[in-house]
Amino acid sequence: MDKEFKKKYMHPTRRKLVDMVQTGEYEKNATIGYEAKKETRKIGDVWEDEHNRYEKKEGYILKTSKNHEQFQQIRKYLEEKSKCKNPNCKTVKKTKKDKNFIEKGGYCLNCTVDREHEIKSAGVWVEYQNYKVWTRMIIYGKSKIEDYKQSLDDLKEEYHMHNDKGEITETFKLPKPIDEVRNEINELIEYGNNEIKELEEKRNEAFEKLREVKMEHYL
Repeated sequence: MDKEFKKKYMHPTRRKLVDMVQTGEYEKNATIGYEAKKETRKIGDVWEDEHNRYEKKEGYILKTSKNHEQFQQIRKYLEEKSKCKNPNCKTVKKTKKDKNFIEKGGYCLNCTVDREHEIKSAGVWVEYQNYKVWTRMIIYGKSKIEDYKQSLDDLKEEYHMHNDKGEITETFKLPKPIDEVRNEINELIEYGNNEIKELEEKRNEAFEKLREVKMEHYL
């Protein structure tokens, strides 16, 4: 007598094929293979997939993008950039002009006018304007000096341009000996440092004038 054929020890896919041959019926909706284990989450559990972050709450699951925190930080930064620095600002609705003033000086149009009126009344308007102009000049001058220093590091007698294959397509040579060019760049750096030093001294004098009348906080 043949041994009883036990399908229960067969792989699910093969067992399904045997059923089809024996009965002539094929169950299209039958689930074959591995059935994922349903994981139970507790309140407070946090998990992630490729794109999202999930947190189990009482009665629901909170789903957020993985970039949610970065977007929040960017949004907060942009909001701060569009806010007037005056804690007592009374401008409720900020117009485009207000936002332009905030971007340039940190204060909306009305607050800027009020501040400037106070500065003029204190008799230090010229010092206030000079301080701002000299500050911009110092920042620009320092960035140029950094450029000159970088050019010294990159200084060569000749330079080559390459194509995408790494082949030299053009060659440029210095119009003067490299030592002469280096000396000229060093002179420019020294001249720039002296200019910046003079500007910083003038700016400090302007600051002291503003401080004397307690207007330094407007800078």
